[in-house]
Amino acid sequence: MQKNKRIALITTWFPPNQSVATNRMLAFVAYLDQAYEIDIYGLAPQDEETRFDSRTRVINSASGGLLQKLKSNQSDGKIKHKFKTLGSIILRRILKNPLASWQKSSLQKLVREHQKAPYDCIISSYAPQETHLLVIAFKKQFPDVPWVADMRDEMSKNPGLPAKLQNELRAVEVEINRYAQAITSVSAPILDDFRKLCPQVSFFEEIRNGFNHDFQRNLSEEESGEKFKLGYFGTFYGERKPAYLFEAIEKLYKSGELQEIEVNIFGAHQNFTVPAALKNKVHLFPPLSYKEAIETMAKQDLNIQIHPRSKQKGVFTGKLFDYISVQKPVLALVDKDDVAAQLIREFECGYVAEFNETDEILAALRSAYQDWKNKAPRYASTEHKNSLHRRHQVEKLNQLIQQLV
Repeated sequence: MQKNKRIALITTWFPPNQSVATNRMLAFVAYLDQAYEIDIYGLAPQDEETRFDSRTRVINSASGGLLQKLKSNQSDGKIKHKFKTLGSIILRRILKNPLASWQKSSLQKLVREHQKAPYDCIISSYAPQETHLLVIAFKKQFPDVPWVADMRDEMSKNPGLPAKLQNELRAVEVEINRYAQAITSVSAPILDDFRKLCPQVSFFEEIRNGFNHDFQRNLSEEESGEKFKLGYFGTFYGERKPAYLFEAIEKLYKSGELQEIEVNIFGAHQNFTVPAALKNKVHLFPPLSYKEAIETMAKQDLNIQIHPRSKQKGVFTGKLFDYISVQKPVLALVDKDDVAAQLIREFECGYVAEFNETDEILAALRSAYQDWKNKAPRYASTEHKNSLHRRHQVEKLNQLIQQLV
């Protein structure tokens, strides 16, 4: 009988650690070919080995030191959480390799397990850089094991990083270019940068984050109720605020063009100002579970994405995939030249306006409102929607691994 192929997945984002990155890693585990046995080399408060499911083993190592103490917990209050986040950022800028202890311990375990039963493929996911550094050290001992370097974000090309850190990450990219067989990333612009930075790598694959549920909306249901319901799901921070959206809505409301409107905001702190004319039109709700959020998105007439233009390209945001998945129209106030806008145009599933251009937002709202009144909303076809399921995205990773092993 042929033995199962063995994969090592190197990541600091796997349960009990929770983030958007965790969702990507969970999808890898859930949708990689069931014939694979998977060992996760993760980060936890203490060294431990557990089973995640019948084919997945989790081999955790502790980080040690101050970084572990600064790790956020769900029980932390808002002030404590902000303090820990700021402390982690400062520590990572001071220390070149703050997870060096975790990296060393995980490498020892990876080598030990490989010598007992060889791995057929190694996958590591950035950030942090220590995941890739660990595999580079491993590859120097075992050069024949295929390595997939997964990039959830840019490395040296990240415009938000200081020059010193960019230079340090460029040195890591040089090593990735030398040792990796494949690079995967969440969007085409980020992947294109890595093609230029790592020309010796043989394979490149875009693996989007996508959505991860099987909710199906009845597409024949009544599309228009008494009110035109706009939904926003998530937080507001920095420039990402609804001021320009509210300005456009207020103009339409005062002109009499748009009276029957309702703006529903789920999970955001009230760190924004609602115009007096819209006080009775804007409603705030507490955060929802993922399942509840998906079901609630499906009850809105227009779901809103806000992402200001920046130097950074290749940003979808996970929220966009969820919006598209419920097959309701999307109003995207985003960089019109980036991937989110391109996807909406390609799928013909919504309306695009520049984040801070009130006239463009006005025009998009007028179009969306008219389509709603005419019971002719724009939403993604079932085929387009299904292409964004994480199951479909990870299938591309399956095919890549088959090429490598």
